[in-house]
Amino acid sequence: MLETVGMSGFNQQRSAMHCGRRTRVHLVVLIALLLTGAVGVPSASGKVSVFPSPGTPVASETTSFSFRGVKPARLGPVKIVGSVSGRHGIARRVRHSDGHGVSLVPKRRFADGEVVRIRTHRKIRLARHGDFRIRIGRFTGGSKKTSHALRPPKKGLRSRPDLKLPRIKVARTSAMEAPGDYFLGFRNSGLTILDNLGRVTWFKPTAFGFNNFEPQTLDGRPVLTYFRTPTPNRDGAYVILNRHYRKVAEVTPGNGYKADMHEFHLTGRGTALILAYRTVRWDLRAVGGPADGPVADCVVQEIDLKTGAVLFEWHAVGNIGLRRSRERRHGPGSWDAFHLNSVEPDGKALLVSSRWTSSIYRVGRASGQVNWVLRGDGGRSDFKVGRAARFAAQHDVRRLPNGEISLFDNAGVPGRRVASVLILKLEGKGRGRRAVKVARYRNPDGEASAATGGAEVLPDGNVLAGWGNSASLTEFSPEGKVLFHARQGSSSYRARKSEWDGIPNGRPAITSMRGKHGPVVVFASWNGAGNIARWDVLTGPDPDHLTVAGSADWRNLETEIPVASANGKVQVVAVGEDGQELGRSALVPVGRRSR
Repeated sequence: MLETVGMSGFNQQRSAMHCGRRTRVHLVVLIALLLTGAVGVPSASGKVSVFPSPGTPVASETTSFSFRGVKPARLGPVKIVGSVSGRHGIARRVRHSDGHGVSLVPKRRFADGEVVRIRTHRKIRLARHGDFRIRIGRFTGGSKKTSHALRPPKKGLRSRPDLKLPRIKVARTSAMEAPGDYFLGFRNSGLTILDNLGRVTWFKPTAFGFNNFEPQTLDGRPVLTYFRTPTPNRDGAYVILNRHYRKVAEVTPGNGYKADMHEFHLTGRGTALILAYRTVRWDLRAVGGPADGPVADCVVQEIDLKTGAVLFEWHAVGNIGLRRSRERRHGPGSWDAFHLNSVEPDGKALLVSSRWTSSIYRVGRASGQVNWVLRGDGGRSDFKVGRAARFAAQHDVRRLPNGEISLFDNAGVPGRRVASVLILKLEGKGRGRRAVKVARYRNPDGEASAATGGAEVLPDGNVLAGWGNSASLTEFSPEGKVLFHARQGSSSYRARKSEWDGIPNGRPAITSMRGKHGPVVVFASWNGAGNIARWDVLTGPDPDHLTVAGSADWRNLETEIPVASANGKVQVVAVGEDGQELGRSALVPVGRRSR
């Protein structure tokens, strides 16, 4: 029998049903909250990022697991099990200094090639129900080649025999140059700061190799950073110097990787972006290689400077297809398929430059996934790149304040043989996206750069190009006029320009010698003092009885000052533009040296 009800009765029945549903929902929510509290894991409105990212196929055997976007005390239990090595306990938990994450360090190493399962009670990006897997890489070979230990020069400065300055020849200068000094790390001599006349104000000899020398800012203060080339007795590392040229920090990658010289970028938030390389065994049959061939994995990491914890980690292997590489394999050795060479913060992402795919990858900081690919040599790209905007084998990709992108084009595109600095503008959305050339600044010597180079758009709009293997540097006006051009006796990986006010340690160095016909020649230097206007030479038997014997304008790191006569002992005084004494050397007998 079919029973019918009136409209008011139907509404009352529906209301009762909804009330019952709401009660059941509330009970379910209450039970879930009670259960969550029982296991000590608070509810989370958003997902947590973890690095190495879920699915990473070549993680280190000494990897830690860094959870981001969660307070350290609220991560909850985490279970780590290797398919070969079994259950792994946690040796320590490293709280990230910004308070937004924690790194778990396992008690022991993982086995090569094994699958590691991580179980959590949190919502993890790219994971299912908070659980995920990574695979440990199968590594081969040792670290990259090392350089010989630093050797003293054969013919250094007279006042500083330990310093032999690089050869620099300035071909052009202009009053329109941006303020500041030039910073170069010469491959076969050392770190150099020089002015617009090519005169050296500070020099630090280094072991043979590129050093990626740059002025940067740390905690709001100016610093110098450089890559210390590995030698047989010590690994490579990035060194941070303060204004007094004293080492304040030494930074290496985490998770057992060794530092690579291509990038060290202080972010301004207490972290550094750094690159590392390691050779792994990989299936190369898709590119005509063996099923178990060696390929160089390039690793991007963001390091917490206070704790050394890894806040972000991204691998080229597994994220960039091997078929995208334009670099041929050579023999049985490690294949450098990607060759990452710069990492640039870009909002909630990073711009990663890959030389051998002629591509820029925008990688999300939270997920580690590639948002888009900009390829410059005509290959597959998410942007349409016209012929005027093409580039290849690039270096030093940077996002400019106006949203444009600058890069150093090594001129690897067929038909283009001159290296240049290229400025691009990205336009459009979806399938209509394109990269448009804004400006291009070509090497005035008409040369390409085989393997290195750097580009910097200066605060006033001028453009600085370090031509890498071409052993020269140029500063352009925004319109492309050459304002400064110099050639060096050695190549430099990059060139940078910045205002720098260094304060050297110790006192000026001095030495002297008597000339053939009686006059005394004094040699004065003060490594790192860039504000010396002139040197005064004092002479006398003791500090209380000194007279001025001569003076000379500051000419270079070492200045030669002839004086008519000297009364037993000599001393030099560094004088600034305003006539103020900046420092003075020891008082030494003629013919003696003092630092």
